[in-house]
Amino acid sequence: MNIQAATRATPSAQATHMKGASHRGYLELPWGQVHYRRSGAAHGPALVIVHQSPLSSATYEPAMAALAAHGLHTVAIDIPGFGMSDSAPGPWSIPEYAEALWRIVGELGLEQVHFLGQHTGAIIAAEAARARRDRVLSLIFQGIPLYGDEERAEKAAGYAPGYTPAIDGGHLKVVWDRIRWLYPTISAESCSRQVAEYLSVGPDYGVAYRAVFAHRADTEALKGVPTLLLHGGDDVLDRMNDVVTAAFPDAPLVRITGGTDFVAEEKPQEFADAVAAHVLAHTHVPDSGAGRGSIEVTTEVTGDA
Repeated sequence: MNIQAATRATPSAQATHMKGASHRGYLELPWGQVHYRRSGAAHGPALVIVHQSPLSSATYEPAMAALAAHGLHTVAIDIPGFGMSDSAPGPWSIPEYAEALWRIVGELGLEQVHFLGQHTGAIIAAEAARARRDRVLSLIFQGIPLYGDEERAEKAAGYAPGYTPAIDGGHLKVVWDRIRWLYPTISAESCSRQVAEYLSVGPDYGVAYRAVFAHRADTEALKGVPTLLLHGGDDVLDRMNDVVTAAFPDAPLVRITGGTDFVAEEKPQEFADAVAAHVLAHTHVPDSGAGRGSIEVTTEVTGDA
């Protein structure tokens, strides 16, 4: 089956809405339905994208067609409880999110995969790789929060206080102001989509944050897994580069200049080029010459290739 991402939606529409031009569908899992978006030919290298919380796979919609053009079979999921996926039956730990990720991968009919995770999604992907590294061809961390004990405790105490629905709509401004505080330079369209994503989770949007703050990633267990550190130069976790590169000393660091946490929608071609270069370098792909674009990454790169 050849599922190519179309180009029906304009970039502004993609940024504003949780819909998009790529194929979308649902999986039936024991805890409920999982929503995903998909692009590329099914025989291509499988890239599974796990978004940051409390957002959704819509973050990656603008890059789906460019990833498909490189021959990748990309599946961006909505983590259970986020986007258009049903919630887990109760609060999950990171190992439980990781096990659910493998259940999703299985339902998609995928065997060996590449994981791309952002922030919360990076922590989930790291734990999934630790648990079943024989099925992971490579990792891409789009900002991985390797917090120290003090910062984890501080964030657990009040980073995501939630909101209370108000009849005058005041809670909408609470959410809007939080998004603008976190990402002061992003577009109004992107802010609008994120408000919808927050509302889709509900007042307690910090459920996955708490799982992250309670978890300590075992980075040593990932030694030997080909890893790329990729994010926008203005990503909120760019401040952690020293910590992250020390934890993954063999991983190249690619910073896309002018990109924020939402570099996949701001600079989709540069993002897709960098992702595809890493995925294809760590995948045996028959030299058919079909469906693969040339890869030229014009970004700041540090570290070992």
